[in-house]
Amino acid sequence: MSISVQKSNQLKVVAILMMLCLHLFNRNYKGLFEPFLFVGKQPLVFYWSLFCDACMPIFAFVSGYGLYYKFQNDKAAFANGNFARLKRLYVNYWIIILIFPVTLGLILKFPDYPGSITKVIYNIIAFDNSYNGAWWFFTTYVIFVFTSNFWFILLQRLDPYLYIFILFIVYIVYFYLRLNRFWEERTSFEVLNIFLKDLILFFYTLSQFMLGAFALKYNWNKIVSQWFKNIRYKNITILILISGLIVLHATIPNFIISPFIALCFIFLFCQIELGLYISKGLDFLIPHSTNIWLIHMFFYSIFFPSFIYSFRYPSIIFFMLLMICVLCSYVINFINLQIQKLIK
Repeated sequence: MSISVQKSNQLKVVAILMMLCLHLFNRNYKGLFEPFLFVGKQPLVFYWSLFCDACMPIFAFVSGYGLYYKFQNDKAAFANGNFARLKRLYVNYWIIILIFPVTLGLILKFPDYPGSITKVIYNIIAFDNSYNGAWWFFTTYVIFVFTSNFWFILLQRLDPYLYIFILFIVYIVYFYLRLNRFWEERTSFEVLNIFLKDLILFFYTLSQFMLGAFALKYNWNKIVSQWFKNIRYKNITILILISGLIVLHATIPNFIISPFIALCFIFLFCQIELGLYISKGLDFLIPHSTNIWLIHMFFYSIFFPSFIYSFRYPSIIFFMLLMICVLCSYVINFINLQIQKLIK
């Protein structure tokens, strides 16, 4: 049993919600928000946010899974499909740049927004993410789309255990390079430093992307489903196991384990029988998930951090940020729809 399109999209939504939690609460709470529950000296929401750093590995996994599905189904049309996919994504991305860094930056007279012509161009082509730190994965995803054909051909030709071993070594090496921000002032040329950053972040995420392709090719979800097939209280068992992942990450807070936490969570989530209202709630957020990812940092970190954290309590802060992002997403999607009609 493969992961359905609906489940894949729901996983994307869950990853985006986890990203919000990670960015909002993985920090010193004093002077920002007032948590209710503590575990020792740290608020409970801090440990939840640690677990939520699995968000990007989940997103990378789903991206690899989806692209490999399209590659398998129609290799001849794969390149054209990727071009159309990137065209839609870039149009959406440019709308956001126009609304936030450019228009809002000028209105608020915010330093470096929009900034120099070079800065504008670098961000428009997604070469740099200096407008919004959360955009680094946008660049990485674009590179995935352009190079995925090569990685998928390797998947069909190489021994799978050898391929996974190579990807694991690549992950360890580039995790170290990312952790130490190896690209910073590495050369006297800014463009080379940015290129180096993009390259490091791409190879750091490659293993997580390819695990999605491996999962589809070798039916990992079907194997996991068989394990849970005869469990009587399946949902309760899965929730206990997910709680165990949260405790594990709280015990080992280093984010080097995030891809492994994410992989376990993905297959556990795929076995859960979601209630009607939870499923509908996730489905409602599907058309907004990309926009939430691309714009949330403008509210909580760049332009309006005092406003977002003025709601004091974590649950209210989270809900307000989500609601604001969804409302803005409706505007972005409307503009995008009109443009797509014109360029179709």
